[in-house]
Amino acid sequence: MSPQMRLSRCAAGLVLLLAGCSGTDTEPPKVASLRTSAAPSSAPAAAAGQRPVYPVDATDDERRAVSEPWVACLVAKGGPKWKRDADALLLKGVTPADDPEGKDVLEACLAKQPEAYDDHQKRTDPATFKDNQRAWYRCAQDAGYKLTAPDPDTAEFGLTEIGPNGDAGSPKMQECKRKAFAE
Repeated sequence: MSPQMRLSRCAAGLVLLLAGCSGTDTEPPKVASLRTSAAPSSAPAAAAGQRPVYPVDATDDERRAVSEPWVACLVAKGGPKWKRDADALLLKGVTPADDPEGKDVLEACLAKQPEAYDDHQKRTDPATFKDNQRAWYRCAQDAGYKLTAPDPDTAEFGLTEIGPNGDAGSPKMQECKRKAFAE
């Protein structure tokens, strides 16, 4: 990321942060703490009315904590069955088009649906996402994974075989992803 882009992001984040300091007597929102350097990007995103973001190395418990407002919205708009389905929906990255019966519920709660840092970056900053994908690819390749050629538009890739290092969820692969998407 260029120094100008970092400065621009920092300035925008500071403006949003300061705009949120209104001095009202309302109780501050409950916020889950997250472990990576990607977590600070979620604060300006939330202040700007964007979806909540969790880091690439978030635990299941951290993802559930970030998704609580979304789950509450789903239950309020669609009934108790949505509480049971929220974990699966979050892991699958469901969009309104994926569930025609629940389209209205999902659309009503979309602003509260959390997304992974890399998914957020892919949606909001495709050029940086592509750079990070390339870094992840190089790291995984250096670690000995057998990979498909990166997609020319997004640089996304996959495994051609599961070898001694394991699959895409293996510790070495996830460490490469954390390094690539760290700010």
